[in-house]
Amino acid sequence: MARVYFILLKHGRPMGVREIQRLAGISSSGSTKYYLDRLVELGFAERRSGDYIVKVNKESLLSVYVGLLGSIVPRLIPYAVFSTVLICIYAFLAEPPIDSIIVALTPTAFLWIEGVRLTRLIKKLLS
Repeated sequence: MARVYFILLKHGRPMGVREIQRLAGISSSGSTKYYLDRLVELGFAERRSGDYIVKVNKESLLSVYVGLLGSIVPRLIPYAVFSTVLICIYAFLAEPPIDSIIVALTPTAFLWIEGVRLTRLIKKLLS
């Protein structure tokens, strides 16, 4: 069921049962429809004129992932990128003492570590 959810999240548009079945590699359209109906019941998807579209449930653990540029990434990755770029620009323009850079890099390192961990987890779920 997680694979079906992440396919919907990745594409971010209404999709039919057959298309999802093909992308998820599920052999039966009945099984695919069952998974989609369960996602609708749980509040992770909604049905619109015969097609299904993802519905991001902010109270779910799955909400830590976001569809970005046709891929699924943890929300922490864009934050880590922004923080890293900001620190690099600051270090280049202001030339602060090394202590300041280390203090700024510490929380950014934790963002990267957790982002990579969540990325590995999603790859394991989808395989």
